[in-house]
Amino acid sequence: MKIVKCGDLGFKCSFMAVGSELEKVEKEMLDHIEEEHKDDLEKMSEDDIHHLKHRISTLLGRSCGCGAL
Repeated sequence: MKIVKCGDLGFKCSFMAVGSELEKVEKEMLDHIEEEHKDDLEKMSEDDIHHLKHRISTLLGRSCGCGAL
């Protein structure tokens, strides 16, 4: 099971993307951010957006998805 929380990415939001396939969970989170946090996303530089996507991948790559080692 893969889980990533919007709050873990720095957004004040309780949304969680959950699933068994990494790519689908990552896409679900990115779609949510593009829809619900559009204003914040527009303020980010390309570098910030790259780091955000990397953070999502990192959180999903860990065994439980919570980001703890």
